Amino acid sequence: MRGRSLRFLPVRVFDSASAGRYGPKDVTPDTIAPLFFLATSLLLVSGVLKLIRPRATAQALLDAGLPGSRAVARGLGAGECAAAAFAAAAPARGGALALAIVYLAFAGFVGYVLRTHPTAGSCGCAGSKAVPPSLLHLGLDVVAAAAGVTYLAERGPSAGVWFAGLGWGSLPVAMGLALAGWLLVVVVTGVPPAWHAWTPPTDDRAASHADRHLVAEDALSIAGIGPGHPSLWPGVGADAGAPG
Repeated sequence: MRGRSLRFLPVRVFDSASAGRYGPKDVTPDTIAPLFFLATSLLLVSGVLKLIRPRATAQALLDAGLPGSRAVARGLGAGECAAAAFAAAAPARGGALALAIVYLAFAGFVGYVLRTHPTAGSCGCAGSKAVPPSLLHLGLDVVAAAAGVTYLAERGPSAGVWFAGLGWGSLPVAMGLALAGWLLVVVVTGVPPAWHAWTPPTDDRAASHADRHLVAEDALSIAGIGPGHPSLWPGVGADAGAPG
């Protein structure tokens, strides 16, 4: 064994689904597929909810100053369902691009509502389920759009091909995607209201409260009631403490 040097074969990283199809890559379709199909599933659910319960979406459009009706809301829902189906069936042929465009439109709408109606109760993207517009919501829309663009660039397979390549592992993956989708809905609907409830008052609110306090003191002074006046204390008459 002396005089012999150890030689190591170079390690090459291949795509787990099909090395012959994709070749060695640092980023493969398998890397982005879970996020892409999670975004696809959420888009499909959003479209179905708009078809079933269009009233909340129509109201959200009206609140934002845009044309809104049940017919418009159902039309948006049908378009979302079509985009989701296209993305799942043929992502490399434009379906992933359609998904990215829809999520960019969502991000634009949420950004518009945040700027013009920051106190809006819901963006109407989940039917009757109130989803308040927030920077978190906008950021997640941008991430979903980026996933669509990346999956298109990687020419990832359709949902059927990808899940079939997972074999028995497709069941836990599908369950994990469902759990992730539910957690995202909980976060988007619950975190922004909780954050606003926890955030302390701003200086503007404190100043307005001080102004109201000064106005009240001025009114009492005009009425002849100054600080420490007996009438300000419950159960004490106005003549209490007067010399007998």
